[in-house]
Amino acid sequence: MLKLMRERFRDLKFVLWFVVIIFVLLIFVDWGAGRLDRSGRGLEGVAAKVGDQIISEAEFLRELRSSEDRFRQMYGQQYETFRKQLDVPAMTLQGMVDRALLVQTADRVGLRISDQEVLDKILSFEVFRRPDGGFVGSELYRRILRGSQTTPEEFEAALRQEMVLERLQQSLAASVVVSDAEVTAEFKRRNETASGTALFVSLTRKLAEVTATDAEGKAFYDANPSRFSHPDQWQVRYLLVDRAKLRRAISVSDSQIEEHYRSHLQDYRSEEEVRARHILVKPVTPDAAGDEAARARASQIRKEALKPGADFAALARQYSEDDGSKAAGGDLGFFPRARMVEEFSQAAFALEPGGVSEPVRSQFGYHVIKVEERRPAGQKPLEEVRELIRNTIADSLADGEGSRRAAALREKIDAAKLTTEEQWKALVDDVVTSNVTPFFERTDFIPGFGRDPEMMAEVFAAKEGFIGGPRRTSRGWIVYRVVAVRKAGVTPFEEAKLQALEAVKRQKALEAVAAELEGRRAGLVAGDLEAAATALGGQVEKFADHRRGAAISGVGASQALDAAVFTTPVGGLTPVVKIADRGATVIRVTAQTLADAAQLERDRASLRDSLVQTEVQRLQQSMLTEAKREQAVTINAALLARFRPEQE
Repeated sequence: MLKLMRERFRDLKFVLWFVVIIFVLLIFVDWGAGRLDRSGRGLEGVAAKVGDQIISEAEFLRELRSSEDRFRQMYGQQYETFRKQLDVPAMTLQGMVDRALLVQTADRVGLRISDQEVLDKILSFEVFRRPDGGFVGSELYRRILRGSQTTPEEFEAALRQEMVLERLQQSLAASVVVSDAEVTAEFKRRNETASGTALFVSLTRKLAEVTATDAEGKAFYDANPSRFSHPDQWQVRYLLVDRAKLRRAISVSDSQIEEHYRSHLQDYRSEEEVRARHILVKPVTPDAAGDEAARARASQIRKEALKPGADFAALARQYSEDDGSKAAGGDLGFFPRARMVEEFSQAAFALEPGGVSEPVRSQFGYHVIKVEERRPAGQKPLEEVRELIRNTIADSLADGEGSRRAAALREKIDAAKLTTEEQWKALVDDVVTSNVTPFFERTDFIPGFGRDPEMMAEVFAAKEGFIGGPRRTSRGWIVYRVVAVRKAGVTPFEEAKLQALEAVKRQKALEAVAAELEGRRAGLVAGDLEAAATALGGQVEKFADHRRGAAISGVGASQALDAAVFTTPVGGLTPVVKIADRGATVIRVTAQTLADAAQLERDRASLRDSLVQTEVQRLQQSMLTEAKREQAVTINAALLARFRPEQE
């Protein structure tokens, strides 16, 4: 490869890989939609196979080190805590697989990079050029690259891959057309806000008063086939070795706790912490006047807090707009620097116990902070963490016992070829339960287990009768069997009958609620929404800074709702708006910030570019999903397991 470069510069090796922006196009898509083999058999020295392409263990380790370096920079001292949740090895290998699939897709559509283009790219790096623009020479080149421990072939392959991905992105961007109407709608979504008071009446209050006949249900079913169609679906039966039940039977001795503490001292060091209370004052309006009014109000509250004998907790209960801490007198407990937003932490940690801050501006509003105690960094005493360690050990023991029992279940199922519901139920005991999921789709969580990409990939690639596990889940260890695979289609009416009848009833109830609210609307234009809510069995919700496309708390989201809110003048009452499957609402608009036409024109080009890039990312994800359906991907699960953080 790159014969021309080798002829000109002997022994070409890999550049420090920071010069290649390795993650520009990294898209963390689930392992999911493809035919995924996780056996790991015959994969010595191999991290993954993507079709015929091999991702070597050495390549994976280099990229894993880079990934960890980036996360350390992002999280700082918190990285060791977060790494157990992030599963950086799996994320890294998934990114490498995704990039390989995209490169293969690009190759199939004829997007390729020539050797000369790669050569020109290499010579574009300033680190390899003399002041006069010539190549620095092979000796200096080798000295620069020696520490990277790689080969010319690996460098050329990585650089070519990134150039192909960049060309793919450019090709996709050239195919995307964003209309002026779409740009205008996005500008409004980003820049328009509205505040108001909503009177919402739920349709549930009318459900008991309406009925639906089978004929009406069938008519609704026939008129709305998309409501009853489904993509491919799966159903799984599983045996769960319940971790909680195992946990209750485990006792941990003091000697085990003490040994764990001695061998994990670093895990029980404490950061510097303060215990503080605060009073939050939020701006009533988003403009400069609202901000200044909030600051002035916070300053006045601070003056009260500084008076001799002032009770800061009582002031917090009286004035604070932080619902989470107001009832507790603004008490936030002990917290380290990293837990709060930067402005808040800087102010709190600058105070001595008893000190009260000037008003501190954050994204939430203005805070008046009082520090009550400080706790220096240091080693937490054993007694302070004894129960935490006891739980950690017990959880670990329960997990180990769950793994053992699940493995025994799998062996018994395989040996006796147990496949029926009755046979699996016969394996139930005091800690093992037998369950079956409802049908679920590719985009769903697996009922009972959440979004487990590895398990979902395994299930979606399986045929009926496939047995999987043992597998660790959030509830314990499982062994499962795919009991049914239902191809995409329309659910038969008899199976969908109850759903259709319920839809008809909700439709009737919605119309009844909307009609009742419309009958009272004229009296509400200048009337009391609270009183109307009581009479109608509804609720009143105040909201601020609502944006198009977002939901209004307690009401919901719809385009019709946004159209009403942003076209009704301030002080006016919107028409009655039906919120599908929920109820009906009218809203008194109290404030608006509408789109600035001149600013829209100034921002139109950059906003269009932003929308194009968003669509390019969506197209890339679609390409990945399709590639994973068509291409065999083999993951070295044993390799990942070696680097996966232990779960406590």
